[in-house]
Amino acid sequence: MVAGREIPIDKNATAMQMAQEIFGPGVTVESASYTGDSDSSGIYSDGDTISPGFMPGDTGVMFSTGSLDGFTHNRPWWWGGSNSSTSQTTGSSGPNGDPMFDAAAGAPTYDASYIDVDFTPTGDLLTMQFVFASEEYPEYAVGSFQDFVGVWINGQQVELSVGDGDIDPNNLNAGANGNLFIDNTNDQYNTEMDGFTVTMTLKIPVNANETNSIRIGIADVTDSNYDSTLIIAGGSVQGSVLAMDDNTWVDPNGIRTLDVLANDTNNGAGSLTVTHINGQAVSAGDTVTLNSGQTVKLNADGTLELAGDGDAEEFTFTYTAENASGVSDTGFVLVDSVPCFVAGTMIETPSGPVPVETLKAGDLVMTRDEGAQPLRWIGERRVSATGNFAPIFIAANTFGAHDGLFLSPLHRVLIRDALAELLFGETEVLVAARDLVNDRSVRRIEGGLVDYVHILFDRHQVVFSAGLETESFLPGPQTANSFEAEIVDEICTLFPELDRETGRGYSPAARRTLKRYEAELLVASGLHAA
Repeated sequence: MVAGREIPIDKNATAMQMAQEIFGPGVTVESASYTGDSDSSGIYSDGDTISPGFMPGDTGVMFSTGSLDGFTHNRPWWWGGSNSSTSQTTGSSGPNGDPMFDAAAGAPTYDASYIDVDFTPTGDLLTMQFVFASEEYPEYAVGSFQDFVGVWINGQQVELSVGDGDIDPNNLNAGANGNLFIDNTNDQYNTEMDGFTVTMTLKIPVNANETNSIRIGIADVTDSNYDSTLIIAGGSVQGSVLAMDDNTWVDPNGIRTLDVLANDTNNGAGSLTVTHINGQAVSAGDTVTLNSGQTVKLNADGTLELAGDGDAEEFTFTYTAENASGVSDTGFVLVDSVPCFVAGTMIETPSGPVPVETLKAGDLVMTRDEGAQPLRWIGERRVSATGNFAPIFIAANTFGAHDGLFLSPLHRVLIRDALAELLFGETEVLVAARDLVNDRSVRRIEGGLVDYVHILFDRHQVVFSAGLETESFLPGPQTANSFEAEIVDEICTLFPELDRETGRGYSPAARRTLKRYEAELLVASGLHAA
């Protein structure tokens, strides 16, 4: 528990002053207007000193669904400390039912607080560093009460590049993108908010050298209870330093070195230096342990060393890069793995089922949506079937009429269940095999070596494997980091429109793919499995 100390907030700041505070190099502000309660916005100062480990910068701008008077308090630890309430709700006269917020949230919104700015950038991409904090944590981290941050550029909503793209508790909590979330229910940080994110980034495409319009703000969703706050670092909406997202892969029991600065942009002074990993200040040689268990070390040459913790899982963390002038940006690192079949799995073709490893490019395979389709590529690799590389066995007739089969842990199975429609609005979803393990009909089997096989079509398909509907290989940002260079070259030759770094240029997934926490919710809600 820490003592409460009130952070200075100038709630009399004009819209133009707030705009000038958050916009940085490479941008000229032309005009600005604010909509919301007069106590729900302001310019803060002394953030690094008064609320260390929390604020995204020493100065910046705040927007709240309540009164910013309740964001921090002057209160000693023995009198409740900095976080004395688990359900703080302060009054706001901000607008209800704003059409842009309502449409983005998919529900009625209340107590909106936002700024509209017209500006001219010199480049075609801006970034914004921010923290989302909320009293909705932890009780309403998942559910309908999703206080929502909205950013629109020239009328188009800008999405976060992790999770489902939303900046709300459902996408950013201890279970979903948990490395990006910090729990404050034990009063470790100087704020009344029960939870908040690490400093995150939003990349905003703009039209260079002409007037653009942006709206940035926050609103309550479904009801007007429980305060939430958007905190934007001063000078962070800029295009001079851009830390671009990185996608990689690491063996659950291995180590991988990643040069996160290689794809970053610095149009300012000097060179870029990594200053923070997942919100924690670092120097060369320092190691940060993520909530998910993996470690990230900053090497002397500026690269990052990722070490697995034995779990095969997708995870995300952030890093901050800064130039010699002190201009910085934050980037996401998304770590993934590749789904594949186990050799021996019988794949349905027009002439009947055949072992997957006997297929070759050009062979016809039966698909759920488009009938017989030709394979474009097939690949195979052999690994030790231990720990999180051990295959998942699905017993016969577990998910309908099918034979028993083995899949890699991240290979997704088509699930058709009324619960899926109730929870996610889709009658059919794709779920990773590892997320279906129940230690009865779906089990992890260890021992020996296993051959994993990948099959690729012109577009993502659902195929019939031992009678069970499962996915084909879906190229994504993990591709370039999961295969040898010559294999990546082969795939990109077949699909020249495919961006080897991002996976863009290939078809979208054949069905909605559930994240791990969504799959856990589906299973916990009573997914039927034999």
